[in-house]
Amino acid sequence: MESKLNHQAIDAYSKALAKQLCQTFFSNSSHISGKEILELSPNKQINLMVLKNLFKKWKKENAKLQSPYFDYHSDEVKKAMKDFMNTLSRHIYVKKEHFEPLLKESIKDSVLLAFSPYDFYSKEINQRDDSRLRLSDLKDLKKYIKFNDFLLDGLIENFESHKEQVVFNDTAFEMFNEVCSNADEQPADIQPLLSEFSKTLPLSIADVYLEEEKEHPGMLNEKLQSKEKQSLADTLAKSGRKSMMKMLTLNQRFMFVNELFDGKQNQFLSAVEQIDNMENHKEASSHIKKSFADKYNWDMETEEVQEFMELVEKRFGR
Repeated sequence: MESKLNHQAIDAYSKALAKQLCQTFFSNSSHISGKEILELSPNKQINLMVLKNLFKKWKKENAKLQSPYFDYHSDEVKKAMKDFMNTLSRHIYVKKEHFEPLLKESIKDSVLLAFSPYDFYSKEINQRDDSRLRLSDLKDLKKYIKFNDFLLDGLIENFESHKEQVVFNDTAFEMFNEVCSNADEQPADIQPLLSEFSKTLPLSIADVYLEEEKEHPGMLNEKLQSKEKQSLADTLAKSGRKSMMKMLTLNQRFMFVNELFDGKQNQFLSAVEQIDNMENHKEASSHIKKSFADKYNWDMETEEVQEFMELVEKRFGR
């Protein structure tokens, strides 16, 4: 039985830990500085992630300041902006009401990095306002990563070996999947990471992963007997069925992208979204054959295809 992320529990843990850390720190202070952020939690990765997310937000705000009446690409202006940012970085001043949601977000990111690094880096690639990933972005990210950085190192090396400075997200995903396929190193051991997170608030495997439940025949018969014609939204809401995307484990997502969609992450995500919007299993199966199986030359007898089709069946309650 494969494990998948327990997003609800991770969110609850992140919220509780953020609240606990903030209550402790802000009981004696009205604001927090950069130096204090680095010492906030015994888990150093959380502290670094806060700084990463803080500067990410600052960059977005800085982009809004740019005016069509001035040359922001001038070397002199660039230098002044860099000096300004360096000065600001030494004068971080955040109040509790702004810091707590930032901390919660950073804890969630740290949990992802620890226990699902593929999802963490995929999120980092995908969250680009201009749909481009730069080598400089990856090198900046490197400053804030304490574990599972071998995938990031591999992506940086991939950029450098291809002499790329900036690529579109689709290409970045292809490069990242290539790194994952060729990686010799394994993700960090789970138990030491659980211990690291538990120094302030206990975290267990059950808080991170949940096991996929197997349906017994009686459950399936009940679903078939009560089946009605519904819209996709009604079906998901009333039956409690999840979208196919939410049913996927990390291993399955990685396997399907590489084995069935030629390493094209966005093509895979688009395919799953299309399947989720189908009315029934028959329509979905026909669409899969015409749009994906023929296009990517699937062998319908392989383990990967069989597992993919089983998920499609589960999606429609078969």
